[in-house]
This record gives sequence, structure tokens and C-alpha cells, in this order.
Amino acid sequence: MEMIVTSRSFLYLSKFYIEWDEYGRECLAAPLKTQQRVVATVLVFDRFGQRLAGTLMSKTNRAQLQCQINLLKQAGGRVVMYTPTNAIDRKVGCGQHIKIQLSESGEAIFGSSNITRSSFKAWNEFAVALRGPIVGLLIHNFFELLGSSIPEHEPLLDKRHSQPINIPLDYWSHDPNRDAGRWGALGRREINPLTLMLADKIRKAQRTIQLTSFYYKPARLIAEAIKEATARGVTVDIFHSHASALDSQLPWLAAVTDYPALAKQGVRIYENRHGEHSKIVLVDDEWTTFGSYNFEDAADSRMAEAMLVTQEASIVEMARAIFQELAADPDNRLVTSAEIKQWPASRRIATTLFRPIKQWF
Repeated sequence: MEMIVTSRSFLYLSKFYIEWDEYGRECLAAPLKTQQRVVATVLVFDRFGQRLAGTLMSKTNRAQLQCQINLLKQAGGRVVMYTPTNAIDRKVGCGQHIKIQLSESGEAIFGSSNITRSSFKAWNEFAVALRGPIVGLLIHNFFELLGSSIPEHEPLLDKRHSQPINIPLDYWSHDPNRDAGRWGALGRREINPLTLMLADKIRKAQRTIQLTSFYYKPARLIAEAIKEATARGVTVDIFHSHASALDSQLPWLAAVTDYPALAKQGVRIYENRHGEHSKIVLVDDEWTTFGSYNFEDAADSRMAEAMLVTQEASIVEMARAIFQELAADPDNRLVTSAEIKQWPASRRIATTLFRPIKQWF
């Protein structure tokens, strides 16, 4: 909010969705005021994500949200709903999931949260503030989501981008919807470089792998890499959400289908009863990555995603401290092998029936 109210030239913001609650109202009211100060305000949300968010709101709230968006547009702001070009991709829920916020100040915020009470009052989230050359990469990624560039704003950041690099970071982003093809997500041939990068690091792990995800239901390459790692004796800890984190239990059920196999591999699975929405990976206490990529098929084949990667000791230590905190958090419940073996017949039947279609939830 401080960045929004202090912006003087432009403000960029991309999120999966915005909800009309106390956070959404404040977040949209502030850009409207900045736009009235002749600040170029550009907001990018995902059409599919916003449609999902609409199910969380009453008809009245949806109308109020649209009214506020219309006011912002009338004041000269741009509000863009990211929409894949392929008709099939639009039908199966493809979209953009990257969360970027930046202004002419030269600082960018990059992380996991959406504009919703859930992100600020319920789920665990993680974000970082960035300065230096890395901000230029985020700007260009934002323009890719926007579908156009705004050349007149880039010179305002040139001097700020030339600041010395204090922390070496790699920025990985990929939008599978650019490789639409005739059948869209139903016939993707391109291998997602983010998925490949994560699978490669997991395969090279020697001692430990710790990761967070909203719900852990990974793409095949990731699942195979985890299996190979546990076979070598690598300790794997997965922190994700309990069924109660969402009104619908379907994403959790999609994750639960893998519980028996994961338990057999020796993977420790923790469920956070409030919701774990961060996306952090720590390998061997030497390498970490964080951003928007959930461990799920959607992140691999249907959603534009981005991650920051580093081996910088101070950032790795920060990630290690987060995982220590998660392991000690009473809200995180360890799912035991004994518990899985005692599942009722109804749970076993449900997971068996759900397994062939889990990638769509």
C-alpha cells in the first residue's frame, strides 16, 4: 500500500485475482487516487482466476468490484484481464499466476499472494522487495503479461537499474500459453523450463529437500525426481494446505491421491490447517527458489509462472529459518503412514476414482 500511495509516475500490479473484501476495497481505492494524480496505473489480473474468485463473492460484491474497476478505467487507468488466445486454453482454466508490483521508485515486490483476505489473514505467504537490475526483468515480464510495452516508463528506471548487485539472483519465468498449438493445454509439446529446472535441482539433491506449495500434486517430472531422491536416501519434507484452507476439497483430494506413494517413499507430509500458499524450495541448505510456481500440473502446463533462484548464503539461511519455523508450527500437522493405512474404504475409493483427473484440480 505504501508503494501505491507514494507512486508519482506509474504503478504496475499483476495478480491472479482480487476479491472484494477489506483488502480489495483498499487496494482499488488507492490506485484510483493515484490515477487522479496523473499516475499511470496498470493492473493485470487473470480472467480465469478472477472467475474463480467470483464464486467466493456475493452477487452484490461482484457488482461493487466491477463498479470500482470501471471507475479506475474512467479515470484513465488500465485494468487488463489476461486471457489465452487459444479457445481450448480458455475453457480448461489456463492463465497467468505471476505476482509483480512495482513503480517508478525502482523497487519491486515479488511473491505468492493475491489481493484477498485469505492471503493477508489466513494463508502463509512469502514475498520479497527487490532493487537493482533484477527489476528490469520483472518489468519486461509484466509487459509480456500485459501484451504490450510502455517504452516511455523505462527511462525512469535506468539509473536505478544500474545500482550495484548485492545479491545474485536468477529470474525464471515461462508462459506455456504462448505455445498454444491447435489443442492448447490438451496437446502441449513444449517442456516447461521452470519444471525442468526444479526437477534437475531435486535430482541433484544429496541430503535434504524442503518445499512449500498450496497443494502438492506435482507434474510427472517433479514426482519422478522426488522418487529418485528418496531412493538415494534424501530426506524430503513437503508443507502444503489442509482441506480446510478452501471451501472446496477437490484440490486437497487431488493431492491426497499421492499420499500412499509418498509415504512409502518416506516423504514427510505436513498439512497447514489455515493454508500454505507460499512457494519455496530449499535443497541441501545450499540452494533456494521462491515465487509463484505451485507444485501442480497447472503450473507446468496451464499457468504463466515465475521464480527467483539463488545460492546466496544469507537468502538460503532465510529459507532455512522459514522451514524450521514451519516444522515447529502447531498449525502444521504431520500426516503419518499409520493414518494413511487406516483410511476408510470411502477415502480409498474416492482417491482411486479421482486419480485419472486430478491434474485438472
